[in-house]
Order: sequence, then structure tokens, then C-alpha cells
Amino acid sequence: MGCGASRFVEVNGLRLRWAEWGAPARPLLLLLHSLAAHSHWWDWAAPLWADRHHVVAPDFRGHGQSQWASSYTFEDYAADIARLLIETAREAVVVGHSMGAYVGAMLAAFRPDLVKGLVIADMLTGWSQEQAEWARGQAARPGTRLPTREEAGASFRLTPRDTRAPAERLVHLGEMGVVERGSGAWEWAYDPRVFLHPPVDPFPFLPKIACPALVVRGRESGVMDRSGWQAVATAMPQGKFAELPGAYHHLILDDPEGFVALVDRYLI
Repeated sequence: MGCGASRFVEVNGLRLRWAEWGAPARPLLLLLHSLAAHSHWWDWAAPLWADRHHVVAPDFRGHGQSQWASSYTFEDYAADIARLLIETAREAVVVGHSMGAYVGAMLAAFRPDLVKGLVIADMLTGWSQEQAEWARGQAARPGTRLPTREEAGASFRLTPRDTRAPAERLVHLGEMGVVERGSGAWEWAYDPRVFLHPPVDPFPFLPKIACPALVVRGRESGVMDRSGWQAVATAMPQGKFAELPGAYHHLILDDPEGFVALVDRYLI
């Protein structure tokens, strides 16, 4: 595991943070994290690409060390990433996990000039009333206050909880996912309002994605089932699909080496 170098930039009136690995002159590989997560989720996969790519993993608005905002639509996230790419005059291969995959797919559909390849990793493909109620409950929960960063690491749990990831990876994510607010109080870095996003429905824009695209699911995932996985891949003109054996929804934590190998084999 290797944390990338930290950078900050003003994008659409917000101060956003990203991590980067590898030389800037190399082809750009953009990694997009999931809901209520942060760029450190890529700390195990990103270094495996750094010898061949300039790897950049931003914290979305309202996540990690990026500034909170008044709006958290998928279009907001995609507009931030588009502006980041425009200001750096770069096009990228975009790799997204879960919500990051949804944002990456939206970016590829509506800004094809910025995306030359796309990886959709274990993305949600629908939005039920039960899921909407759960999200509203998450947004309304009182903020958790912890006395130390170490306690945040010890108490951190994934949602869903199924994983093959070693315990020390979860500790790292918990420690990197909190900020100190007030005297001696640590709180989760993300804005709870990020859960109040619009319903998920990628199928209207998936056919617009013209670049080469790979859809990867963890074989044991309960989030992206086989029918959704295949439907997403076949909805895109150049879509391919692959499974990561033994991995659950959090496949970039469960088997980062296997995930990187799949992406390298099928797309880059």
C-alpha cells in the first residue's frame, strides 16, 4: 500500500483534493471512488499502475479532504471531473468503483472528448424504495464523534460488510476517512447529505458511450448481479465484461492485484 502525493485545486468554485502516483508525462489514469468513500480506497491498486501511468484519484465534492457543497447530484460530480480534465488539458482512461463507476459512465457518455476508455467496477444499476429510505436514514443520522483517529480505524466497517480484505486495510480506510473538528473530536469526513442523491438509472445514457469499456463485478457481489453486469456491458457499443473470482462488491480492496490484472488484460 502506498498513499499518493496530495494536491489541491479549485474546481467549479470548490477546493478539491486528489492523490497522484507516477510521472505526469505518462498516460492519465483517473480513479473514481464510491459513495461516502475517499481517494485512499485506491491506495493498493493505484501503485500497481504507477510505473506506466500518471494515476490520479480525486476526492469527490463532500468527500475526503474536498470541500462540502450545496448539491450532490451525479451531474455535479461529473462536471467537477470534467472541469479537472479540461483545466489539465488531458483525456483519460477512467476507472470507477460503485458510485464512481456511475459518474465515470456519465462522463464518458456526455464528454466523450475527455474519456478514451472506461472501467465500470461493480456499479449499482437500479434504485428501489427500500434503498431510498435507507439513504435518507443515513443522511439524517447524527454525526459520529470519535476521540482519536486510531479509534476511527478500529471501528470502521464496510457497507455491505462482505469482504476478503485484510483487517489492516479497513483500519487504514477508517483512519484516512476522518477529519479533526473541534478540540480532540474526530468525525467522518464526508458530508451526510451525499446520500441524498437522485435515483440510479444508467441505461438511458449507456448507449451513448462510444469508447472501449469494461464492466467488472466481484463474483460474490450482492450489489451488481450477473444480469445487471451483462446488461450494462451489452448496452455499450464497445462493452466487455469480466468477473473477479472470490471478490465481493469492494473488489478493489478484496483483490487489488487481480483487479489491476483484469483491467490491464481487457482495456489498457
